[in-house]
Amino acid sequence: MSEGRDHETNYETFLECYLRDRDRFFGYIYALLPHQADAEDVFQRSSLLLWKKFSDYDCERPFLPWACSIAHYEVRNFLRSAQRDRLQFDEELVTQLARTREEVSPECDTRLDSLRGCLQRLKADERELIAMAYSGAATIKEFAETSGSVPQTLYNRISLVRRKLLNCMKRKLAQQELAL
Repeated sequence: MSEGRDHETNYETFLECYLRDRDRFFGYIYALLPHQADAEDVFQRSSLLLWKKFSDYDCERPFLPWACSIAHYEVRNFLRSAQRDRLQFDEELVTQLARTREEVSPECDTRLDSLRGCLQRLKADERELIAMAYSGAATIKEFAETSGSVPQTLYNRISLVRRKLLNCMKRKLAQQELAL
């Protein structure tokens, strides 16, 4: 009975850590691989490997750097096995990208948190417009046709919302700089 409870606690701890850093973990992998499909494949394999190796994880240390170190090796393995493709990064570049990503990660996290906050401040229709523009599910022209709008009007609205987001982020980041 105790072993089952330990396994359940371990699983809950893993999920808590993993879900908190999931997006940044994927972002790390995607920064190292040029194609989203490849990044998603390595992300899946790395996620499984994280669970398998979670018993080795020291809960006193940050989860994301540990996870990224495991993903780094998975990216290298992926690139080695995919060398037949013409457009692959070599191992030295991947290592350099990984180091750079680790150095800028706190700054990226701050910007991402600011962006999320600014997105929440938008009106619902503005958030929907931004989501549509960046989801890749439909082109602006297709969206205009289905919504009964003119494409140029949508481009203009997107531009206004993007400026609004940019100004919001500049304010938030400036406030954070002052707080330091």
